Amino acid sequence: MEPLIGLEQFTALMDGSGLEEWRLNVASGAIRSYCGWHVAPVLVDTITLDGDGGTILILPTLRLVSLDEVRVQGVVTADVQWSTHGVIEGQWPRRRRSVVVDVRHGYDAPADVLGVALDAAARAVNSELGGHAETIGPFSFSASEGSTALFDHELRVLDRYRLPSLP
Repeated sequence: MEPLIGLEQFTALMDGSGLEEWRLNVASGAIRSYCGWHVAPVLVDTITLDGDGGTILILPTLRLVSLDEVRVQGVVTADVQWSTHGVIEGQWPRRRRSVVVDVRHGYDAPADVLGVALDAAARAVNSELGGHAETIGPFSFSASEGSTALFDHELRVLDRYRLPSLP
């Protein structure tokens, strides 16, 4: 099995080459993982959904800019209504992976999310690698948890962009 990171890349990161970019990517990944979708920037995406036999499907987005095409079991359909919150309405078969949508979605660059990403990345770059623990007021984090440590106040910001949990 291939390692998650190659020896050459690991060595370069340990030497400090590309570390800032890598930490920023890791912080962005942590935000996207927490929110359950990419959040920003606006991008073109193809999303495949399971049809449930009903009339409402929810896309994994909180900001749908455009619904460019909907294919139901491979056939393009125009009989669909949609909201900017990612709800699409039509006739959906009860079949796995039967609805494919081409969309533009995401936010341009929400300053509050960018602030969380930059703060988390800066903390990671400025912390020592290894088991260094730090306490700031009532909050504590450890560099050994990785550069993905997000503070409670940052999670509250991200909650505005987090997909709701589905049953």
